[in-house]
Amino acid sequence: MAVGALSLMAAAAAILPRQIEPGARVGRHLLSGALAIAALSGVELLVALIPLRRGEHWAFWAASVPVAVVGVPVAVVDVVYIPASGLMGALVPQLLGLAVSLTGLTLCGLSLFGPRPPGPRETPAP
Repeated sequence: MAVGALSLMAAAAAILPRQIEPGARVGRHLLSGALAIAALSGVELLVALIPLRRGEHWAFWAASVPVAVVGVPVAVVDVVYIPASGLMGALVPQLLGLAVSLTGLTLCGLSLFGPRPPGPRETPAP
């Protein structure tokens, strides 16, 4: 999960062109979008490293919602609208980050909500 958050942060960096013109409308939108994705990835990282590792159920949902609400739609929009020349540079880190995040969420979900192994049997005292 933490690796997925870091990968999505790398995708935010890949969205930014080398030279941003903050005075232009597109430059401001690119900058604000990339910063928003980076901030959300930072929060995801903190949730993955602290409460999710402790096994807190709410942290699973807190980590799942941004992936579903931001990660997947941004990937779909990028697939549709990024020109073919920039497709690999923008999508590869993003799709890898999503794949790692979804794998981490699946493993965390199985661990948190899956069947519990039986505990050690207590032996009666003689």
